[in-house]
Amino acid sequence: MTGGNDRPAFERGTGFLLARLGSLAARSWAAFLTGHGLTQGQYVVLVTIAEHGPQGQRRLAELVAIDARNIVAVLDSLAARGLIERRDHDTDRRRRIVALTDVGNALIDTIAATAATEQDQFLRALTHPDREHLNHLLRQIYDSHVHIPDSA
Repeated sequence: MTGGNDRPAFERGTGFLLARLGSLAARSWAAFLTGHGLTQGQYVVLVTIAEHGPQGQRRLAELVAIDARNIVAVLDSLAARGLIERRDHDTDRRRRIVALTDVGNALIDTIAATAATEQDQFLRALTHPDREHLNHLLRQIYDSHVHIPDSA
């Protein structure tokens, strides 16, 4: 195995490394989700509902950063698999609430239990403290670039 300094200059730059590793991580994660029959967009919707509880479609679209018109197709695909249910809002019949079903909750639990192993495999070159430090640094960069919508 060659050392980092044996690499061409462009392969040592932070931007290149972030972009390349991002691409490799995205492919690895997409393959992992595909193994569970999900796309990234579907997974994000399921996890968001699991974390925030049942949500209106518009608010859910805001939380997952998907255009409100485009989230319908994602929700339709999840509903067809029995992972979510749409129900009428308690006080406003024009609004629909999206909630996880028992099957959806079970799938999220399964993914959570196996995702750590997938992540460990991807980050196998790092010690546990190095992984925590990397995650901390990446969250700092991410938080400086991404706005999280306020609760409604």
